[in-house]
Amino acid sequence: MPGKPTKRKASAKKQPASKSEEKVPIASRPVMPARYGTSKSPKGLLDWTWARERLNRSHNYVIVTVRPDGRPHAMGMHGLWFEDNFYFGTGDATRKAKNLAANSNCILINEQLDELIIVEGTAKKIQYDEVPQGLSDASERKYGWPMEPRAGGALFKVTPRTVFAFPEKQFATALTRWKFQ
Repeated sequence: MPGKPTKRKASAKKQPASKSEEKVPIASRPVMPARYGTSKSPKGLLDWTWARERLNRSHNYVIVTVRPDGRPHAMGMHGLWFEDNFYFGTGDATRKAKNLAANSNCILINEQLDELIIVEGTAKKIQYDEVPQGLSDASERKYGWPMEPRAGGALFKVTPRTVFAFPEKQFATALTRWKFQ
């Protein structure tokens, strides 16, 4: 049947066939004053899987958006790190939704401050038919509810640009910045 191979082929385009085909961000050191005593050497840079694991297992997150007058707005929330993007739902009338409609730049922070991950990126409002396969099931497992349309609700996808890792116990040797292309 000609329809079935086409469907498989289309879904295969959305997901890499193997880990080696995934786009891995480029790791480097964040810019820090010398007086902090942090390493400038690439030795000790964290692997991207270190950050991904912490973003995946975080139960709560903080998102920072920008109000139209330039003031920051921070809010705690639930969400899912999935296929190296962050997805969350909120009401259309919330401050964060209004802020993101005017300025898509945002910052996402995980809940473990001793293994702090800071994601700088852009948020885009998406439709439920744009949700990657498996995201709703991941939400059900993590929070007990699926990702599904709700009256007055909005769904956002945050695409990372730069991610910073500040592991407290390895501060001098493992600070890492990843740049996405």
